[in-house]
Amino acid sequence: MNLVELKTFLTVIEEKGISAAALKLNITQPAVTKRLDNLKHSFKINKLFSRNAGEFIMSKEASVLKPYAQNVIALSENAQSELTKYTSGNKGNLKIGCGTAWSMTQLPEVIAKSYKKFPEIEINVNIDDPDILLDKLSKNEIDILFSKKPNNDTHFDFYPIRKDKYLIYVSKFHPLAKKKVILKNLINYKWVVSSAAVQTLGVFNNIFTSQNLKKPIIYLNTNSPRISFKVVEQSDLILFTSAPASSSPETSNLLELKLKETENMTRISGIVTCKAYKSQFLTNLLNDLGTL
Repeated sequence: MNLVELKTFLTVIEEKGISAAALKLNITQPAVTKRLDNLKHSFKINKLFSRNAGEFIMSKEASVLKPYAQNVIALSENAQSELTKYTSGNKGNLKIGCGTAWSMTQLPEVIAKSYKKFPEIEINVNIDDPDILLDKLSKNEIDILFSKKPNNDTHFDFYPIRKDKYLIYVSKFHPLAKKKVILKNLINYKWVVSSAAVQTLGVFNNIFTSQNLKKPIIYLNTNSPRISFKVVEQSDLILFTSAPASSSPETSNLLELKLKETENMTRISGIVTCKAYKSQFLTNLLNDLGTL
């Protein structure tokens, strides 16, 4: 087993077939098959892939091997990058992924601080859905991810930085503003959910189903806090969002609705990396931000 074989294995998965993988790798199909055979022999696997009515299907063994292969390739490329920086003096670039909440809170400040210590690094920030970014991290398309804790952290390292609260807001002109409300009062209103993360939507739905209440209608789902704030302050929609415990909306036209069902609901978020990823920049980030 070697890195070339692992990369070929991942390319076949990405391209959903040996022919397409051979074309992308610019090698022959028999060469791809030979590398896969070597991989199967190394791990004592009988079958990696199959097709059913034309559909490309990974075997259970291949599904288990895939995240390990991604980690090995990511670590190899990281080591190669670090060595290149050391020998050539080229500081290279760093790819950071984050959700919009992080882009509006600590991240700009820590990047500004890092500039003084790492002036020759080029930083690229990708703001997107946390679930999409986690997939990009596993493929080594980003180096460091600011996000919630992964549901499955077997192949990731997680450094907890802050505790986020789940919050509910309405316009200060809303019929429920400044009133003492219970959860049942909210089910007939339509909602804005300020997150594209599957986990946040699950939490939102569970608040109501756990109380045997019907789930309200989500009128708008967006990963842009600014859009959600502006829409809610001009309507009778209700906003459900997560935010650092110390933060508040960027508008004075929103009021928080406090409910006993959500007052103690929190999640931990922080920095996610591929397993065993190390760099001076990461160490500097953790020092500046601290951990829980």
